[in-house]
Amino acid sequence: MARMARAEVFDPAEIAVVHVMARTVRRCFLLGADPVSRKNFDHRRDWIEIKLQHLAATMGIDLLGFALMSNHFHLVLRSRPEVVETWNDEEVARRWLVLCPLRKIRTSDNNSGECIAAEPTTAELNAICKNPIRLAQVRRRLSDISWWMRLLCQHIAQRANREEGGGLGKFWQSRFKAIRILDEATLLACSAYVDLNPIRAAMAQSLEDSQHTSAKHPKNPMPIPAPITANPAPTAPGTFPPPSAAQAGIAINIMKPQTIKPRRTRFNTLLNSLKSD
Repeated sequence: MARMARAEVFDPAEIAVVHVMARTVRRCFLLGADPVSRKNFDHRRDWIEIKLQHLAATMGIDLLGFALMSNHFHLVLRSRPEVVETWNDEEVARRWLVLCPLRKIRTSDNNSGECIAAEPTTAELNAICKNPIRLAQVRRRLSDISWWMRLLCQHIAQRANREEGGGLGKFWQSRFKAIRILDEATLLACSAYVDLNPIRAAMAQSLEDSQHTSAKHPKNPMPIPAPITANPAPTAPGTFPPPSAAQAGIAINIMKPQTIKPRRTRFNTLLNSLKSD
């Protein structure tokens, strides 16, 4: 039986909280220490963190939680179409051209061979702003979880292939998995599962020791910021922009945000209950 199209499961025009997961091809350790090739690819998880920061700063999607493992990663995302609707036409066009630039430039201090988006010209912005059909399409994509995953996975796969001398072939095993979260209890369980993944895999002894997870930054979610420039100042892996007042406390109650306890408090309660058992 054919699988349902993503558009039939998640409508970018609707607010949705989703747990997504993507795995490397054949479950190879392409994001960590590979026992077969004896190579260490931990730095690729830094790539993913940097790209997550870029996507969270540009798209109308909240990154509520993440865990980057050696051969897969988990994300908890919340689409924000109501925020995208508040952006004017030029802001929508500019954000899109930051994500998918028509022109790229290579900076002198960039030794990795990666290019950054060039500042959009007036003509490039007008090509979107003055085309109602194109503008509506771009606005819809800015809150589309499928486009978030497409831009993330494509970027990492292409960069990894370049790193290995222009290698060809698939980097990710298949299309990403996505499960919609419908209530607070499910969100709590999913957030705990995601943040406890490194402990379960014996990669860390505690939440504080875990690397490349949102548990290490419980008070600093990746928020949707104010209007952006084409090339925002880069941040180091593991550092996050400060949260807005509306987003303080990374876990978001779908129905009643004001009643949610801070993320760390909820995790401590959960861990204490497990220890008592």
